[in-house]
Amino acid sequence: MSNYSIKVTNNSGAAQNIAVYQNYPNIEGYPLVWFAKNVNDSNNNTFSWEIDWALNWGTSSQILVPGVKWESGGTAQAVQPNTSGGNNMMDITYSNGDFDSGAAYNNSDVPAGSMEIATDTSFTVQDSEKMSVSVYMDDQPTFAMQGKPNGTYLFDTHPTYYICVTDSKTGVAVTGTFVTSPTEAQFSEGTIALEFELSNTLEFNQV
Repeated sequence: MSNYSIKVTNNSGAAQNIAVYQNYPNIEGYPLVWFAKNVNDSNNNTFSWEIDWALNWGTSSQILVPGVKWESGGTAQAVQPNTSGGNNMMDITYSNGDFDSGAAYNNSDVPAGSMEIATDTSFTVQDSEKMSVSVYMDDQPTFAMQGKPNGTYLFDTHPTYYICVTDSKTGVAVTGTFVTSPTEAQFSEGTIALEFELSNTLEFNQV
């Protein structure tokens, strides 16, 4: 499997915390800071990853909103949504005051290229106030949605990638004022490596 990468050179005139996050334009939820690295002026950093997928649930210290860190609550379950017959589904239940998920499995009703999390009626809305579900890439959570009972969460395999400057750490939900100069990193067909330069006006310019 190919490694994808984004190289960023910091020419802003000061050290910057540079981050990468993913968004799903058609899904209501929160991007999580996926990678973050403090990069000194005139230095560069390369963020690299493989496209492999997993699903998980988690909890947070409060209801998940921008600025709150998402925390894994279970074991991430690897899925293969683009492989015929591959695992593409995970269930979440509730017992003894805690959430639980079984192993991922294949559900032929899930559309090809998608993956799904299902919840049952073993818990209430109040029980799940601080629970959320997340899709993973390269063993790290990337995008989370508020958990609720008796529902399904469908993720596709076509996220958009963004680089930004932010004070937020890895795993923190971000949007709007929590990021500066968010810039989409578009991988055209056949492209696996991109390079950007951060200017003294905090603009990411592709090179």
